[in-house]
Amino acid sequence: MRKIKPINSITLPIVILLVGILGANFFSLGQTQRSSNELLARLNSSVNRDRIFLRTFALVGNVVDLENQKPIPNASVSIDYVKSGVITDSTGNFYMRLTQGEYILKISAVGYKIFRKYIKLDKDTKMKIELQSVSNMLEEVIVSSVATRKDIQTPSLGVSLLSLKGIKKIPAMMGEVDILRSLQTLPGVSSVGEGSNGINVRGGAVDQNLIYVDDTPIFNPTHLFGLFSIFPSDAIREVELYKGGVPARFGGRTASVLDIKMSEPSLEKGSVQGGIGAISNRLTFETPLIKDKLSLMTSARVSFNDFWFKWFGSPEVKNTRANFYDLASKVFFKPDKKNTISLTAYINHDFYRVDSLFSLENVVANQTDFTYGHQNLALRWNHFFSSKSSLEVSAISSLYKSQTVAPDTANKIDLRNSIRYYNFKAQFSYYPNEKHKINAGISGIRYELEPGILNRDIVSNIAKVILDKEQGYELATYVDDEYKLSEKLRVQLGLRYVQYLSMGPAPKRVYVAGEPLSGETLLQSTLTSGVIENYGGLEPRLTALYTIDANSSLKLGYNRMHQFLQLVSNNTTPLPTARWKLSDNNIKPQSSDLVSLGYFKNLKESIWELSVETYYRRTQDMIDYISGANLQLNPTIETQLLNGKGLAYGAELMLTKKKGEVTGSIGYTFARSFSKVDGQYPEQRINKGNWYPTNYDKPHTLNLMFNAQPDKHNSFSFNFVYSTGRPLTAPVGTYTLDDQKILVYTSRNNDRIPDYYRLDFSWIISNPSMKTKRWEGSWAFTVYNLLGRSNAYSVFFKTQNDVIRAYRLSVFASPIVSLGYNFKFK
Repeated sequence: MRKIKPINSITLPIVILLVGILGANFFSLGQTQRSSNELLARLNSSVNRDRIFLRTFALVGNVVDLENQKPIPNASVSIDYVKSGVITDSTGNFYMRLTQGEYILKISAVGYKIFRKYIKLDKDTKMKIELQSVSNMLEEVIVSSVATRKDIQTPSLGVSLLSLKGIKKIPAMMGEVDILRSLQTLPGVSSVGEGSNGINVRGGAVDQNLIYVDDTPIFNPTHLFGLFSIFPSDAIREVELYKGGVPARFGGRTASVLDIKMSEPSLEKGSVQGGIGAISNRLTFETPLIKDKLSLMTSARVSFNDFWFKWFGSPEVKNTRANFYDLASKVFFKPDKKNTISLTAYINHDFYRVDSLFSLENVVANQTDFTYGHQNLALRWNHFFSSKSSLEVSAISSLYKSQTVAPDTANKIDLRNSIRYYNFKAQFSYYPNEKHKINAGISGIRYELEPGILNRDIVSNIAKVILDKEQGYELATYVDDEYKLSEKLRVQLGLRYVQYLSMGPAPKRVYVAGEPLSGETLLQSTLTSGVIENYGGLEPRLTALYTIDANSSLKLGYNRMHQFLQLVSNNTTPLPTARWKLSDNNIKPQSSDLVSLGYFKNLKESIWELSVETYYRRTQDMIDYISGANLQLNPTIETQLLNGKGLAYGAELMLTKKKGEVTGSIGYTFARSFSKVDGQYPEQRINKGNWYPTNYDKPHTLNLMFNAQPDKHNSFSFNFVYSTGRPLTAPVGTYTLDDQKILVYTSRNNDRIPDYYRLDFSWIISNPSMKTKRWEGSWAFTVYNLLGRSNAYSVFFKTQNDVIRAYRLSVFASPIVSLGYNFKFK
């Protein structure tokens, strides 16, 4: 690997001074008998002995289990953290005699959370101490108990149900609670680097993940070009990630499904919560409009703190302006016991202004404005026929649009694109008994794409370009059947049939059969109405659970999925304005087959959990690009694309301690991801038709998470991540043209950037005693990249004195310190 010099570092240092000193006064346990006698002799000789004599008092305690009130014998009782002390007897009682004063009482027992309390001893005191069993504690990690039970007791494989409480304890960059970054702590989930636009799941590209917020699709899940995710954490009820074993109700992507559900607003009482941070400010409120019938929740997140760029940014980013907002609202109506109706609206918006980042039609902009965001709406009706059967009907609308503007006086650029999405779906659920669960449904999706509109209403030296609209239908029907065959074996069979229709009016381009697609091989282009092309097929799904015992199980899974909408970008991480493309007569849909095997085990009353999963996936008709591809405004984009195959395999190991004063997890992933493009002609081959690693191939990843909560006021968290550097394309030589040294590239992804590692820290200070006053508040102090490592995001090459030199670009090359305040009022 060439020596890589860090010459360009984009840093967003937000430094906020934290002032706070914690202290504790420690007192001795008392005097020995000899010391006491000497003191007594001296005091007896004093005229004022009655005034200064140190009195002693009895401290009597009874230690019991919080849940069942049974006594806890052999519990250790100590004062002021001194190891010497007493232990409780068989009835849970202890007795101590201490001099008058102030102490810290500590009680610990095996299997219970440590008890600490400040006491002021000025009289004989009797106490009852209730210890909480660790096995009955709420989990403090990212994966919740529901996911644990699902891992052990149901056939679901490769599924993680994330706890929002656990997510909020992970050290966050600039204090922003971030679901996408939290997902990357799970085995099998990664990204290409800081500021990447999305996640890569089990060797898949970012566009191969189906992302829903309350059933509405998300096409760009990040703010500020990938720095933060767009999801309003205060309004979210649960986050479920399907890496494998995808239920038949989901389709349209080949790698994973991220299903995010918003909370139902309370029908009984209102509440307000929010937070103030270095980057954004949040406010969420919910209130019943008609008690027990109608309620409303609204959650907003707003960022207007882009003055940080001007104050602390490097010269490259001082003129940068960036802000965003999220607005989520939900109305919940329960007219009677058998019906519920909900209406969800979600809007997010980004504005980003930079100097000289965008070029188009051989024009480099001096300044560029990027604007993009979603406008989503979902209406849902649930009807419960009985305790065993129900019907859910949903109507969904989504609009994602982006705009790039370069306000040059003569060479103005105004580039727009959009995706409109409409979906109607219905699902019937039937549970005849505890052994049998059936879900069946239908779904109809309509896509409308405007892939590129340049300068439609703008006077500019750059000519107007309007690409043809794209339209398509994705129609599906499915059934899932989970059946318990025996006490040991349970299976879930799913079958989905999907039919995709590419629709006109649009040009249908026909090329010479077997030849590379190009302007020279184009036979005809005919404006066609109706169906231009159709694709379809069955998508079988199968997971099987074999229960070894009450705490361990084996699972086997298989699923096939198709993808008809894909992101077209030859960047490592696509820009928010990147082009989307529907399948048509020249671009086939992707299809993927995944086989996975897993072993799951709970240890010590589910305090510990161990999981091992392996997977193997083959993908057909993956898209890749010819060298130097022109994608943005190309009317015949298929001439720039190549069809290939994908191969991904790996193993995922995770050990989690989920309950107790100290919690955390260790996750290790071995994962490989390859592509192969081997056409009939040299122009249709990459790397001579051999397998080559994808841009997001990272063989080894290690995640360590640690959380300690020594008392009810303080929580400390550390997060460490290490991963192999991702591939890059490096030159192998140079040649001279017009006295210029030109770099020579012969193969794709033939080298790697340096390995990545990062350590984060957070300290949450809360005051739970305020709960009695209906107010909860906490301070969150975080340090992102505590070690200040300058991790390479990308590497570029230049020649200097006839020598090829590599240079790296780092996004965060120093620690990022932040302080935020979060509150909740009920």
